[in-house]
Amino acid sequence: MSAQTGEQAGGRAGERVRDAWIDAARELWPDADVTAVGPGRSEGARRELAFLPDAEHPRLLVPAGLPGAAASALRRYSHDLGVRQRVSRGLTAAAVRTGLPERTLKDRLRITGGGPSIEDRLAELLGRPVVVSIGLGSARANRKPILHVLSPGGEPVAFVKVGDTATARGLLAGEAEALAHLDRRLDGRVHVPRLLHHGTWRALDLLVLEPLPTSARGWRPRGRAPVAEMRALFEVGGVERTPLRGSPFWDATAASVADVLDEGQRARFGEVVERTGEAHGDLPLDFGAWHGDWTPWNMAWHRGVLRLWDWERFGRGVPNGFDLLHYRLQEAMQKERRTAAGPPYATWPDGAAAVLEPLGLTGTAADATVRLYLLELCRRYLLAAQEPIGEPLRADTERLLALIHADATGTATGTASGRNP
Repeated sequence: MSAQTGEQAGGRAGERVRDAWIDAARELWPDADVTAVGPGRSEGARRELAFLPDAEHPRLLVPAGLPGAAASALRRYSHDLGVRQRVSRGLTAAAVRTGLPERTLKDRLRITGGGPSIEDRLAELLGRPVVVSIGLGSARANRKPILHVLSPGGEPVAFVKVGDTATARGLLAGEAEALAHLDRRLDGRVHVPRLLHHGTWRALDLLVLEPLPTSARGWRPRGRAPVAEMRALFEVGGVERTPLRGSPFWDATAASVADVLDEGQRARFGEVVERTGEAHGDLPLDFGAWHGDWTPWNMAWHRGVLRLWDWERFGRGVPNGFDLLHYRLQEAMQKERRTAAGPPYATWPDGAAAVLEPLGLTGTAADATVRLYLLELCRRYLLAAQEPIGEPLRADTERLLALIHADATGTATGTASGRNP
């Protein structure tokens, strides 16, 4: 590829990224004119949003001309941020509060005209004037706008997830159900956000949550997973011990084979399910609840209490150990992405069974739990990857399916990544 062709491809990719954010803003300010502009507030605009850091690499859209709100939007800390990242973000937020750096944010969206906006609707729901910053994330099947709702002066008021696709709406409904089920059941052990509203506005589903307190300071035991808190969640609705084959979890797993649309993938996934049932169907296991996506970046410690968000994948009746395996495996893959150590799921995660020892799972039970977790993850990937915007997940899905199929059928190559979740 020539340098010129590469630049053109990069330019088109940048335009697609910017256009996705513009489309999100148009959904939130219906019937308004949303235009990409340069710095400097335009006369007559009802809202101007600034890209951070720029339109080609957007992380946030923050309200321009409101430095307190923009600075507050940057103060969102999760457990996986290291000291350097927390300090850098804190310094950036402090600088943004002065209003000076805003002048350097050259990429803006100008919003003019239109009817009642998302800010108007949220003001009605929350009983006070609000502004929003917008996050979008990378293109994937479960992508959705995430809004940090703030007072004009920067006080956190709420977080809102916006369901603008069938997949996103389903995830929001699942999270609303999970939060209603967990309300006050984990007090003192895990702080779960309170559900403020779940409903529809102009064909968009809105999930409005209380803002969880997080801070750049405070205790962050980065070296260990929160095993005690995971155990508390697992036991929240009671624990049932039963052979795998007689569990609702296994019935649902077997039934999900029919939901895979691609014939080749359906055949291989079905063979993995069949072989796993033959190998472990009679094994007694403990079944309880799991968060479904418990990672360092979905949690924070504040005043000694673990604050945990993103409950879209919450489930009940799953084998003990799924949350701990997910936490460690996703943590390891995140580190490997930063070091370009290779694609995810290329080889079996060595040491995964040992991760489960703090839960009392060893030997056959631990090995089976690892296989069942990867099977559940593959099921999730297969269904998400066949969605209209599931293309970014398809390579990972194929590697994971090949990995568990090779393990189940005894055709593994014997290579090992040394990856220790």
